[in-house]
Amino acid sequence: MSTAVVVGGGPNGLAAAIALTRAGVQVTVLEAADEIGGGTRSGEAILPGLVHDHCSAFHPMAVGSSFLHGLDLGRYGLQWRLPEIDCAHPLDDGTAGVLHRSVAETAAGLGADGARWSRLFARPAADYDALAEDILGPLLRIPHHPIRLARFGIPALMPASVLAKAFAGEQAKALLGGVAAHAFHPLHRPLSSSIGLGILTAGHRHGWAVAAGGSQSITDAMAALLLDLGGKIETGARVRSTATCRKST
Repeated sequence: MSTAVVVGGGPNGLAAAIALTRAGVQVTVLEAADEIGGGTRSGEAILPGLVHDHCSAFHPMAVGSSFLHGLDLGRYGLQWRLPEIDCAHPLDDGTAGVLHRSVAETAAGLGADGARWSRLFARPAADYDALAEDILGPLLRIPHHPIRLARFGIPALMPASVLAKAFAGEQAKALLGGVAAHAFHPLHRPLSSSIGLGILTAGHRHGWAVAAGGSQSITDAMAALLLDLGGKIETGARVRSTATCRKST
């Protein structure tokens, strides 16, 4: 049997390990920390009994992921929860940019910017499941839906600070800029719109879901599936050379 070592027990590493294991490869996941999860962890760091997420908290791309749907992680306790209002960015004047799953409902709350919001998000949101095949796939390949990807990609190439100028009101600017900031990338640089547009589009299609019990529930479910498939997970295993990987195979 072929063997493989996956370095890192976050959701991406676990996804790779599951895919390899399902293909018949004997996989060992090595995680440097004492627990798996990476940025998808939860804990009681503030008060006993109060669980909060260490990093990622909402998962619009995960809840709509065809890969995760195919794993049936509900068997391992994963449950999604969808809020009535997905996101709100309060402003100093007491108003707020309010994001709903519905593009039309979001646009209705943005006044004169509603039509612009709809033009930017209605079509990509409707096409998101097809777009996701290209957005979330390898970069160096021929896209499955080149025309849809081009329509989405042209505004995504722009700096978020430039794209925000398409809106007149502060509410729409706050929504776009606040979500684009999740890229941890200066908003005046090219492509800084891409993460914001991707998350907002996914949210308009599937909602800004959270995992019941905290984001750790996602990696716990993935780890349980991996172990059921025969994979292995080693924590506290920092990889400093390929020799570490060879010892684990």
